[in-house]
Amino acid sequence: MPIARRRLLHPALLALAAAALPTFALAQKWPAQPVRIIVPYSAGGGSDNIARALGTELARELGQPVVVDNKPGASAMLGADLVARAAPDGYTLLLADMPHTITPSLYKTPYDALKDFTPVALIGSSPLVLAVNPKFKAQTVRDYVAMAKAQPGQINFASGGTGTATHLAGELLKQQTGTFITHIPYKGSGQAIADVVAGHTESMFASAPTVVPHIKSGALRALATTGAQRSPALPQVPTLEESGVKGVTVLHWFGLLGPARLPANVQSALQAAVARALATPALQAKLAALGLDLEPKTAAQFGAQMEADVARWAQVVKERNIKAD
Repeated sequence: MPIARRRLLHPALLALAAAALPTFALAQKWPAQPVRIIVPYSAGGGSDNIARALGTELARELGQPVVVDNKPGASAMLGADLVARAAPDGYTLLLADMPHTITPSLYKTPYDALKDFTPVALIGSSPLVLAVNPKFKAQTVRDYVAMAKAQPGQINFASGGTGTATHLAGELLKQQTGTFITHIPYKGSGQAIADVVAGHTESMFASAPTVVPHIKSGALRALATTGAQRSPALPQVPTLEESGVKGVTVLHWFGLLGPARLPANVQSALQAAVARALATPALQAKLAALGLDLEPKTAAQFGAQMEADVARWAQVVKERNIKAD
């Protein structure tokens, strides 16, 4: 979606901000100190890039510094647990993404992914991308599926780790096409991308923010995306459904969560500030370059989406008999 069209989102985003104005007046003493956004992944990845882009604009809206703090480890549970245990004062937030709703089906988490957090704002979402090394013979998804059927287990797909969104998208593809493609889990999407670029692994699913730059540079070639419509960042790339594969619509969302029991006035003030930040052309341009599609939603709608995702991925994990490493 071109930036000019993205500006059509402004009224919806600003409406969210306006709805929160009555409660914002109650929170005039907040914030009185810097706000910290915990990113449960290493620096340089998609979540980190989104958090830093948002943090710059959010600091202007709040009138306080916004510090991005990377806390990777334990399949993103380390950073999430830090926020779950933080004081519910609005000064410690989590940059969560879709795997937050997958983890409970795979691990005994030290927190409840829903009950121990307060939804603040959905930032946006992006499809996953089925990408291959440029020298890989398959030029289309149909070619890819045909090769996988002709050579069961001989084609590999990389992911950022067992149980990640990029892994489960691959499992859905296998389920829907009746193919046996070998999953190669990595300790993070960065390592997976590096090996596909180098040709050590043929293919991978990855979030758009992590691979769009590599696709545009020619280091990777995109076969399809997992959205219901084509990605504005990769308009020339068909969706999996266009390519004849149904049932693999997956959107990788990114949003802000606070600890449970976050005061309603602070929650509303944060949501309003995020909405105003997302309405700025500067931030829209940065997020568009990362392949992120803005989605103005209320905190309640964001919470409902998380609940639906927890149920969906629990079913996929059970049906595919996926076990944590």
